[in-house]
Amino acid sequence: MDENISRRSFLTKLIGVVFGATGILFAAPVVKYLIPKSSEGGENIFTNADGKPILENEIKEGASFTGLSRSGPTIIIRRGGKLRALSAVCTHLGCLVKWVPNEDVFFCPCHAGKFDVNGANISGPPPVPLAAYNVETANDGRILLS
Repeated sequence: MDENISRRSFLTKLIGVVFGATGILFAAPVVKYLIPKSSEGGENIFTNADGKPILENEIKEGASFTGLSRSGPTIIIRRGGKLRALSAVCTHLGCLVKWVPNEDVFFCPCHAGKFDVNGANISGPPPVPLAAYNVETANDGRILLS
């Protein structure tokens, strides 16, 4: 009889540990979501997917480049010698937009949303314009966004 009690006690503790660990695994992402991110200091550098900074001279006239910044996926185009940076995330459902140079529009392939060169929504379901960023060039040619 003493064996049954210790077996039962062991199984009770084991089940408690398993449920506790499962609870922690499920609670961790929720807690991470609820705690606000600290605002990162430093420069908001435009990079490729590997984290390598994109240099200003790498983007040719009329061309676009989609990369990453602290703000998220970003697309930069060069028009009239100036760089223009906008969020690459469609404001409708979060798809990535693409620059269509022969039409001078940003196109979202998910639901045929179109944005003009300044990011204003011109057709389709997107409810608001793309977020625009100020572009600066560092002395070493890196593209900085704000």
